[in-house]
Amino acid sequence: MKRPSMPFRCALLIAGLLTIALVAAAQNPQGDLGAAEKLYRSGDYQGAADVYQNLLRQGWANGELYYNLGNCFFKTGRYGQAILNYERARLFLGKDPDLEINLKLANLRIFDRIEPLPRVFFIKIVESVGGWFSVRRWGTFLIAIEWLLLACLVALHLLRDPKARKLFVGGFFVLATAMIIAGGFFWLEKISQDRRTEAIVLVNKADVRSAPEAGATELFTLHDGAKLTVLREVSGWAEIRLADGKQGWLQLTAFEEI
Repeated sequence: MKRPSMPFRCALLIAGLLTIALVAAAQNPQGDLGAAEKLYRSGDYQGAADVYQNLLRQGWANGELYYNLGNCFFKTGRYGQAILNYERARLFLGKDPDLEINLKLANLRIFDRIEPLPRVFFIKIVESVGGWFSVRRWGTFLIAIEWLLLACLVALHLLRDPKARKLFVGGFFVLATAMIIAGGFFWLEKISQDRRTEAIVLVNKADVRSAPEAGATELFTLHDGAKLTVLREVSGWAEIRLADGKQGWLQLTAFEEI
């Protein structure tokens, strides 16, 4: 059987490389991100938001994407959606300075002012430090420390110089202490995130009632952008609690979980 000629084989190779490049381009969001950035800079904030939302539907979820989407909604005056996406970005980025500033600005634009109940000082400090990083970043930090500990153990096994060994022993104990602290914050944040279901109100007005039914007594009213904690769900309703301790029942259609 006659073998394919060299030009034919080159053509097949080029076609294969082009196919791989096209597939990679289709799976890489950089082009869409660039388009969204251009739309944002030109003032087409809704167009940019549409691109970011499409990327999220394709599974490209990350902190920067949620942050940029929050900025788009902020620019269009949809502050509830902006807060929702800033809070989602927080799960990836932790207390990023730019994110915290924009989140505060968005919260200043909404109607409800919910003052949290006073907390014990020590608990506030622990929660504040734990909130510096997201669960993912605490996990990454923990893995990095574990690798450094492993490197110290290898060095202690190989080194024979007493001064060098003493230095690595000290480093080992410092890293071990850091690992314990980081591990504690990692699990605190993980448990807190798993147990707490928070949500943002996305309607202009939502009546909170004493029972999961439309005819129940109206306790208070929430507005677009208000943050709440979902306690349980029953037949299209959710029992919710606010940071100031108020509780009641709210329809599921009135909010979206972070």
